[in-house]
Amino acid sequence: MDYITLGKNVRKYRLILGFTQEELADKCECSNSHIGQIENARGIPSLNRVVKIANALSVTVDQLLKESYSNPEVVYLREIAERIEKYPVARRIQACEALMAYLDSLEKFSQ
Repeated sequence: MDYITLGKNVRKYRLILGFTQEELADKCECSNSHIGQIENARGIPSLNRVVKIANALSVTVDQLLKESYSNPEVVYLREIAERIEKYPVARRIQACEALMAYLDSLEKFSQ
């Protein structure tokens, strides 16, 4: 496991969500100094801790472990589908129609 990449990704996703190290630590049931050690590649988290961090950051474990992806859109598509599935039916239809309209406009302007 590349602990430097793990630490950079934990920090990146934590900042994207606007969490402090303390807030992430609370969600992961560990100390904020442990989060700091992980982010700086000085601490080696257990697999269980990595899973807790991924869940707290709403990302997959592979998103924390990989530097880059060959197919990053798969992660986004899964996340979009999961979000839409949480909506009531009427809002799901609205979201799908809005996405379709957006895709139509992308296709129209890319010709």
